[in-house]
Amino acid sequence: MAFSANKVSRQPKNNILKMRIHIFGASGSGVTTTGKALALKLNIPYFDSDDYFWQTTEVPFSIREDKNTRNFRIRKDLDNFEHWILGGSTFEWGENVFPDFDLVVFLQIPPKMACIN
Repeated sequence: MAFSANKVSRQPKNNILKMRIHIFGASGSGVTTTGKALALKLNIPYFDSDDYFWQTTEVPFSIREDKNTRNFRIRKDLDNFEHWILGGSTFEWGENVFPDFDLVVFLQIPPKMACIN
């Protein structure tokens, strides 16, 4: 599910041809916070990999989504927008799941800070 996707126009505030940004990092490193803030600033949708990797259940993050269903859903959602930010890990999701990224950002913070978050 995109962060405020229904309120986001298909054009960013600037005139960059394409913005397909992937932000990832360790848990607690600020991926979601950074991705959502940047998406609001650029007026483009934010997608979180956890929304696709995990089924929506009473106990969050407890049942993985079927990989074919997951991959179909995220590709379909990303293909609906020319510009977007994807946050979270996509390690070993398979080949040809994602369009090429224009920018990849790895967030790293000291381990002690991650524990606080």
